Amino acid sequence: MSKKNITTDEIKRIAQLSKLEIPDNELDYYAKEMSKIIDYFDILKEVDTSQVDPMTHVSNQKNVSGKDKIKESLKVSDVIKESPETFGNFIKIPKVLDQD
Repeated sequence: MSKKNITTDEIKRIAQLSKLEIPDNELDYYAKEMSKIIDYFDILKEVDTSQVDPMTHVSNQKNVSGKDKIKESLKVSDVIKESPETFGNFIKIPKVLDQD
C-alpha cells in the first residue's frame, strides 16, 4: 500500500474545479485530510469481496406500479366555474415568487 500525499497545488485545483474558495492558510489542512481519505480507500481495496454478489440497491425492494387507468378528465368550463378568481380560461392564483 503506497501512501498518496495530496499537494496543496492539487487542493487548489480541486477547489477551483469545485468552485470552492479555500484560504491559503487552510490548504495544508485540506491536503492532509484528503490524503487520509485516499489512504482509507487503499485499506478498503484490500478487503476480499470475491464471494460477495454485486448489488444495485441496498434493499431488495422493487418498484411497484399499477396499470394506468384511462378516465375522463375534468372539463375546463367546470373547473373555471368552480374557481374563485379567473381571467378568460385561466385560474388566477396568488403570486408565489417575488420579483425582488
